Amino acid sequence: MLPRRAAFFVVDGMMSLLARVDRNNRKWAEMNMDIIYKDNPIPKTERERIIREVFRSVGRFAVEYLQIGRITEKNWRKFARYDGLEKVDQALAAGKGVLVVTAHFGNWELLGSISAKIGYNVGAIINRQFNPFSDAWMRRIREKGGKVACFYNEISDISRIVKHLRKNGVVALVADQTYYFQPIFVPFFGMPSATADGPAKFHLKYGAPIVMAFSIRQPDGTYLFHFEDPKSFAPTGNMEADLASIMTWINSRYEEYIRKYPEQWFSLFHGRWERTKPEDFADVEWDPW
Repeated sequence: MLPRRAAFFVVDGMMSLLARVDRNNRKWAEMNMDIIYKDNPIPKTERERIIREVFRSVGRFAVEYLQIGRITEKNWRKFARYDGLEKVDQALAAGKGVLVVTAHFGNWELLGSISAKIGYNVGAIINRQFNPFSDAWMRRIREKGGKVACFYNEISDISRIVKHLRKNGVVALVADQTYYFQPIFVPFFGMPSATADGPAKFHLKYGAPIVMAFSIRQPDGTYLFHFEDPKSFAPTGNMEADLASIMTWINSRYEEYIRKYPEQWFSLFHGRWERTKPEDFADVEWDPW
């Protein structure tokens, strides 16, 4: 309900306090930075700065997410600018849709929402929340305020995702966090990482090119939406090896941006390397919903 600047002022104060007392997220951040910077350790003062900035980014993301409906096709230039959007058009020219793969980085929700509001047919694959009221609330914000069609990361929604691709739509995915439901294990910062193989499977089966995209917060608080060149992989006949190869490449793209802008990676507070072996997932129910 507050004006954006006033809301930022409030959450900046709240997150500064939380950064001092939230031991759990600080623990994950420290552990993750040990892995990210194992070959080139950074000073304690820089680690502390990164942690503070991630807390601040989380707070500001919350404001931007809740107020996403205020951004329209007329005023969006006040909030973001594009770099390489023509690469999405290039990928769409093949007529097979496009898989835009991003991360929990900067403000990935604005990346999808603004793109939808300027005319792209954007759908996003999301995880269902265990609390049904939270799930309905968050989906309403994304679909009504953000203008992004939402598909659950579940077997029941696969046909809807395929239909969206066949209409030459854009399907947005994030794959930078631990995937708990039958993951594959591929390197991420040199560590075995439980990873979703969805982007690779959709690419190999339906031929939609992959475009990596990142929403990068700028010093003035706006965002740069950066798109990389479309990428396609030729199947080798070994599906398991192909999935691992594609997801390893995606992780390598994540690594470059995370090293450059670590304070913008929300998953620094996520236990990304808590489970690194298949047996660590033996207690995870395949279909918890």
